[in-house]
Amino acid sequence: MDTYTLLNYEREGAINFFRAATNLDPNSPAYGLTVDALHRPQIASIASVGFALSAWIIAVEYGMMPRNEALSLVRGTLRTLWERVPHRYGFFAHFLDRDTAARWGRCEYSTIDTALCLNGTITAAAYFHDAEITELTEQLLARIDWHAFITERDQQKVLRMSYNPDADGDYVTNEPGFISVWDMAAEQKMIYLQAALHLDPTTARALYCGFRRDKGNYRGQSIIINPGGTLFAYQYTEAWLDVRTYCDPDGVDWFTNTRLASMANRDYCVSLHEHFRTYHVNSWGIGCGDTPRGYVVAGAPPALIPPEPDGTVSISNATACLPFIPDDVLAMLDYLYREHPQSYGRYGFYDAYNLDTVPAWYSHTIYGINKGCALLMLENACTGLIWDIYTNSPMIQRALAVLGFTPQLPAR
Repeated sequence: MDTYTLLNYEREGAINFFRAATNLDPNSPAYGLTVDALHRPQIASIASVGFALSAWIIAVEYGMMPRNEALSLVRGTLRTLWERVPHRYGFFAHFLDRDTAARWGRCEYSTIDTALCLNGTITAAAYFHDAEITELTEQLLARIDWHAFITERDQQKVLRMSYNPDADGDYVTNEPGFISVWDMAAEQKMIYLQAALHLDPTTARALYCGFRRDKGNYRGQSIIINPGGTLFAYQYTEAWLDVRTYCDPDGVDWFTNTRLASMANRDYCVSLHEHFRTYHVNSWGIGCGDTPRGYVVAGAPPALIPPEPDGTVSISNATACLPFIPDDVLAMLDYLYREHPQSYGRYGFYDAYNLDTVPAWYSHTIYGINKGCALLMLENACTGLIWDIYTNSPMIQRALAVLGFTPQLPAR
C-alpha cells in the first residue's frame, strides 16, 4: 500500500472510531462524551473528549463530517462540560458515565486529563470562530482555581496532579485530598500554558520552571527524560503545540527532544530482537496501553526507572512518532499492514500486539487517548493542521508570551 493510502486509511479509521465512541445523542446529558476504550463502552474519559474535539476538525477538513454537524456537536459538547460534568476546583473527574455524565466510581479529579480536554476546546474555538464555543472555552478555563493546586517542593512552585475527596478513591494512599505533584518532566507542559492565562506572570513562569529537567543520553546527545521513559509523555503537549517553531524560556528545543526520545525507543527495541520476536527494525514502540496483562505504562531508556520490556509493541504510541521519525514509522505501518492483518480493523490499527506469547497476542481494543494522539500527530506530519490552529490561537499566543517562549525557524 502506498504511503498516501496507508495514512488515509488510518486517518479515516481514527475518525470513525471517535464517531462510534462518542455519545452523539443531543438529548442526552452526556452529549459529546467519548469512551475511554472500545472494551469499556460505558466509561467515558474526559481526556478522550479533548482528542475527539480535535478529531472533528480533521473530519471537517477531509469531508468526513459536514461543518454544520461538527459545529453543533462541539457546541453541545462544551455545554455538557460546562453544565453537566462533575468538577472540583474546576478540574474534571477523569472518568464519567457515557450516558449520564456522572463521575465514574471514585475516580480522581485530574489536572492532566482536564488539560487534554481543554486543549481540544481551545483548538475548536480557534478553528470555528464561534462566539458560543469561544465563550464556553474561556469560562471553563476561568473556572479553574489554580491557586488551590499550587504548592512547593524543594523550594520550587509545583502543581498538584489530582484531587480525590474519597478515602477509598482512586490514587488515594493515606488521607483523601490532593494527590502527588508535577515535579518531573512529563506530559504536563500544556497545563502551564493554560495556567498562564489566569495567573500573574511571575507565578506562571515559576510553575513552568518548577519541574525537574532530568537528563539522559542517546548517542552522545542529551535528552530531558520522563522517569519511566514512556513515549506518550513526550507526545501529549507536542500533539497540539508546534514545538518546531518555539524554544522554551531556557532555550529547550522540545521537538528535538522528542525526536531523540523516539529514536532511542526504536533503537532499544531493535537491540532486544534476540530476546523478543516482536521487536525489530520494523516493529518497535514501548509505551502505554493494552498488553497481554491489561493496561500498562511502559518505557525505554534513557529513563530513571529501569524498563521491563515484555515484547509488546504499542502501535499507537509508535504512530504518534510520525512527525519526528517519519521514515521509521511509515516502514513499521507498512510492515504491519502487509504482514499482520490481525493488527488492524474497521477503525484502523488496534492498540498493540505481542508475538512473544503463546499464542501470539493481538489487541482488539482502542484507547481514545492513544488513537487520538496518533491521529493528531499523523495530521501534523502531513499538513501541520492541528499545530497551526492551536499554536496560533489567541489564547496560546498569549500564554507563550507570558511564559517567555521564543520563536524559531522550523528547520527539520
